[in-house]
Amino acid sequence: MTSNINTSPHKEISMNINLLIFWMLLGVFGVGTIEYLIAGVLPQIASDVAVSEATAGLLVTVYALTVVVGGPALTIFTSRVKRIPPLIVGLMTLFITGNVLTSVAHNFIILIIARIMTALPHATFFALCLVVATTLVEPEFQGRVISRITLGLNLATVLGVPLGTLVGNQYGWRTSFVIVAVLQTVVTVALVLTIRRVPERSGGGIAAEVKVFRRGEVLKALGLTMLSQAGLFVLFTFISPYLGQHTGFRSSTITVLLFVFGIGSIVGNMLGGYYADKNMNVTLYGALGSLVLSMLILFFLGKYPWFTGPWMFVVGAAGFSIISPLTSKLIDAASSAPNLATTVNIAGFQLANAVGAWIGSMSLSLGLGLGVLPLLGAVLALAAAALLWVANTFTSNYETK
Repeated sequence: MTSNINTSPHKEISMNINLLIFWMLLGVFGVGTIEYLIAGVLPQIASDVAVSEATAGLLVTVYALTVVVGGPALTIFTSRVKRIPPLIVGLMTLFITGNVLTSVAHNFIILIIARIMTALPHATFFALCLVVATTLVEPEFQGRVISRITLGLNLATVLGVPLGTLVGNQYGWRTSFVIVAVLQTVVTVALVLTIRRVPERSGGGIAAEVKVFRRGEVLKALGLTMLSQAGLFVLFTFISPYLGQHTGFRSSTITVLLFVFGIGSIVGNMLGGYYADKNMNVTLYGALGSLVLSMLILFFLGKYPWFTGPWMFVVGAAGFSIISPLTSKLIDAASSAPNLATTVNIAGFQLANAVGAWIGSMSLSLGLGLGVLPLLGAVLALAAAALLWVANTFTSNYETK
């Protein structure tokens, strides 16, 4: 992570790319922390606004649905904004305002509105960071740049959410949202000052952005995102009961194991970005294969605490090693108009999380038990690997003809 990333020789830009990536990482960190923080302070919120915890859980659902539907819509709406600094200011103003409104909301309806405001810029901002950063570096550094920015999400899971939950429990849940709003304000100012000399956004507007979805490579990348991420979240959605009821860990130990999983996700993300720059297809096969194997082995040995504890690092690394290669592949495939495609891909991760959770929930309701979840994850990851193989074989045969 300490090596410098070279700027493209085709662009003369008076700026520090590594500094820009650092502020983008922090921006994504803030967005990712707010997405998951709500779950950590849900009981306090429910008590404060006088609703049940089940009702308060709708705040999580509303956020995800807004990202899936509102993210692409906002990207289309802002597609004609050519200057990047004003776009970043607009997106982050919406995000910061949503957090401030959350911190002062005293009824559930206002919380829902605030949650929608916070979620709307999520996918558009994340996609903008990825697209801008990858256009400022040579192609051989693209995967590593993506992994550095997506590291913000890893750190949000490992550090942001636990720290935000701790602050919320000690000083009140509203304090956590105020702190993130202040952090994001500082990051926005720094990001705008750093990015101000970046050229205008390229692309042909809404029509060009929508047209990229006719490309097979774009659809393949989106399909791989859905299958692989659903495969991970079949298990991860129920990771606490799996580790507690199936493996037999105590709640205090489960917290430590989630941290181990998070460290693994950081390592996997960085390795995925590094090797994607070396050989994209080999990295994709390797990442998907490692996810299949990690889940399959967990299915057979998940009852043994001595094995499952350290294996959480492997599952985290395998599950997140796919993100940077897939994002890089999508940006390449939609190179002429990547903004909407990248936003849809990010929204696809959210949708895949929900699909994985639904598949896991259905299997549990059918009485299959927690122990079968890794097997379901392995099947979905294997389906993603099969899709990659079929698509590559078809493309190879077509080019031969």
